Amino acid sequence: QHDQVADWIQSVVALEGHIEEAMDRQLKIDAPTSELNDTIQHLHDSVRDSKHRAEAYAEQYGSEASGGIVAKGAEILGAAAGLIDRVRKDTVAKSLRDDYTAYNFAAISYTMLHTTAMAVNDTQTAAFAEQGLRTYAGLVQKINHVMPAAVLHDLEENPDMPVDRTHITEQCRKVIDNAWKSTAQ
Repeated sequence: QHDQVADWIQSVVALEGHIEEAMDRQLKIDAPTSELNDTIQHLHDSVRDSKHRAEAYAEQYGSEASGGIVAKGAEILGAAAGLIDRVRKDTVAKSLRDDYTAYNFAAISYTMLHTTAMAVNDTQTAAFAEQGLRTYAGLVQKINHVMPAAVLHDLEENPDMPVDRTHITEQCRKVIDNAWKSTAQ
């Protein structure tokens, strides 16, 4: 066991916990379509499962809670998400945007854990971190896919903003997918 790896594991566990808290609140959002409602449920369930996996791995690894930088960042992220939830009534699009930010924070945290584990030849933790990275990369892609529909719904709610939805969702999805594929390193 390496102290640095143990610290990163606990930081990931803390971050996962804060993200799940925000997702729990989002289950109360009245999504305008079944696609968006199903997406929110899928995101919530995926985060919950990832958190449970992280907690189990931390226990197996024997790492104890730490005050690492990622844990502090997770604390700030969780506090900010909680404050935002209390101040405004989120639309699905704004909630998904916030999730997107949190998921990218989780993805880079898992990337850092993976790199640290590889550096100390801890293949089991590297595999755990890769799975976490893949989980959050997939969730980010899911948000990329549904965001156009969420934004269009928000626009339709504004009577000053006439929206012609014809093919916009699919056109936007193609542009988003192409942007990510064409800029892959």
